[in-house]
Amino acid sequence: MVELADVKKDLPNWPDAVLKEWLVYLANRSDTGWPPPEPLSGSWQAILGGRALSWWRDVTWAEKAVDCSLNNLAPKTQGIVTTMRSEMRLGVADDGTKRRFNEAMFYLLHNGVFPNPVSAMQVDGRVLMLDGNHRVAALSAAQLFPDETLQEKGWKKVPSMQTIWIGSHKDGEAPLT
Repeated sequence: MVELADVKKDLPNWPDAVLKEWLVYLANRSDTGWPPPEPLSGSWQAILGGRALSWWRDVTWAEKAVDCSLNNLAPKTQGIVTTMRSEMRLGVADDGTKRRFNEAMFYLLHNGVFPNPVSAMQVDGRVLMLDGNHRVAALSAAQLFPDETLQEKGWKKVPSMQTIWIGSHKDGEAPLT
């Protein structure tokens, strides 16, 4: 089992919250492990956006209030979010997606904020999710509820402005994928 301390050795300046939510979680899948191979291959290629772990060491993080509405998302993230919402609507999402989407939706409707901040980078002025697509998909779906439904159920109106982790590479570069 990969622990926070294992990942922290390779990315010592990263916030624990980013490491736990994104990399520790994914490093414990059956197809990953830690550390990622160099050169990148397999699942790590997509997870790390085609950038080696050495590149990611030059990324710093800050919590920022960011517009997470569908229109402000990078095209790749928009595609993931709209596909996930469609799969949920059609009832064809896998069990893991259903669970993660529904847990995020429940939390958002009761609290108005993400259960844990997502991790992203800004690319061409838009938000590219690195971790948190299920939460962002749930946010965009929650925003579709009419005010009368929210009031009737005692749910909160979920604002598109959310506090998230934004990564910035020292050279201003972005992930490749």
